Amino acid sequence: MLREGRFGDKMNSKALKFSSSLEHDRNIFLYDTLVDLAHTLNLLKSGYLSKEETLEIIEALKEVLAKGSENWKDYEDVHEAIEAEITKRTLAGKKLHTGRSRNDEVATCLRLFARDHLLLLAEKLIFLQEVILKIAEDDEIMPGFTHFQFAQPTRLSHHLLMFFDLFERNFQHALETFRRVNRCPLGSSAFAGTSYELDREYVSKILGFDEILEHSEDSVASRDFIIESVFVCALALLNVSRICEEVILFSTLGFIELPNAYSSTSSIMPQKKNPDIAELLRAKCGKLIGLLTSAMAIYKALPFSYNRDFQEMNPILYTALRETIESLEVFSGMLSELKFKKDVMRERALEGFTFATELADLLVRDFKVPFRDAHKIIAKIASEGNYNPSSKDIERSAKELGYNLKIPEDKISEAKDLEKLLERKTIGSTAKEEVARMKALRKEKILRQKRELMRIRRRVNSGLELLKAEIKKIGGSFDVNW
Repeated sequence: MLREGRFGDKMNSKALKFSSSLEHDRNIFLYDTLVDLAHTLNLLKSGYLSKEETLEIIEALKEVLAKGSENWKDYEDVHEAIEAEITKRTLAGKKLHTGRSRNDEVATCLRLFARDHLLLLAEKLIFLQEVILKIAEDDEIMPGFTHFQFAQPTRLSHHLLMFFDLFERNFQHALETFRRVNRCPLGSSAFAGTSYELDREYVSKILGFDEILEHSEDSVASRDFIIESVFVCALALLNVSRICEEVILFSTLGFIELPNAYSSTSSIMPQKKNPDIAELLRAKCGKLIGLLTSAMAIYKALPFSYNRDFQEMNPILYTALRETIESLEVFSGMLSELKFKKDVMRERALEGFTFATELADLLVRDFKVPFRDAHKIIAKIASEGNYNPSSKDIERSAKELGYNLKIPEDKISEAKDLEKLLERKTIGSTAKEEVARMKALRKEKILRQKRELMRIRRRVNSGLELLKAEIKKIGGSFDVNW
């Protein structure tokens, strides 16, 4: 349809197949009809369509939406296809593209897709945080690690609250990105605006955007919102990947029992219980890093304003958001069904001389030994392979550095007391009271997050309800739920 005026003939079939975006455009089919509705109402408001023409286009759009896009072929993209299908039903369809370019049209569709899926991503992150808080009720003692070597005892609850904080930041990233995404490019036309007197603020409002993306060239030339959206996805899955790595390792150490529903077995070894879901989630992160790299590589050094290269970025956005949302759902389910082997974790909490730091601190607190010397005294004992020293062992090591100490044996026993070991004094530490405070604070955060997300959804939906009201005002209807 678009080629007739300029070329007069069809595109080479292989070139058309190569350049067509129809297959992945199905992701924005619904959003494109929404943009067409808003633009049609703007043309009516601005006097470029009559009421009758507007109603004819709206009815045609309803038919096109009901019929779906599955059988379309020989179109370059969804925008051309919808316009052609409307024009088949009413000659008013020929006026639909007045004052508009595919450049600002697709930019608007992509932002609508991104904003909806970012909000859904934020919702899944809230649910994941709730799962983490639920399993963090357990204050059982476990070994903590640095360099994946036994380091110091910690609490399971304290360890899990760290996961909460990772995903709480991901939630904030999603909403911050949403705020930059939810700006309306429609009305910018090809890049220089249009001589038609169209009301950009009006279409922005009825599409549920927070504001217009003011600069007409920036509106169509920018795809940084895609890169940022994919980055949010990659960052969330980076956290998922690290935790999945720990799930795999902890299952091997015997700290956890993998849930049957999220495991597989071997085709040859009947005893095997394999962490396949955790492994696949770990791999998804690698895929997202690749998608992010691809998006940035496509975007790099493109001249302004619009370039067809952008088309290759669109499926990256669709894939990244959809697969991240799916991954978070599966990950939340797996975490909720993990069984922690508390006896094993507690038993191994002192493995690898994990109370060594407490012994060094004991020398500092009770015997006024400078910390660096205290560190050397205990390190010397560890270097001898003595991971359960007596007071005599420590006194002998201290003497080599010139300290004549008399250490009661009960002081050493106290340093090995797991409950006392964890009662550290600083904010955010493993002390029972401090962990309880952090749990309560994070429960309040969840409530704030839910309220914030609800406010945003109401704001978006109020715009879309206004669009329906505008259609109803002229005697039409469009009851599709977006």
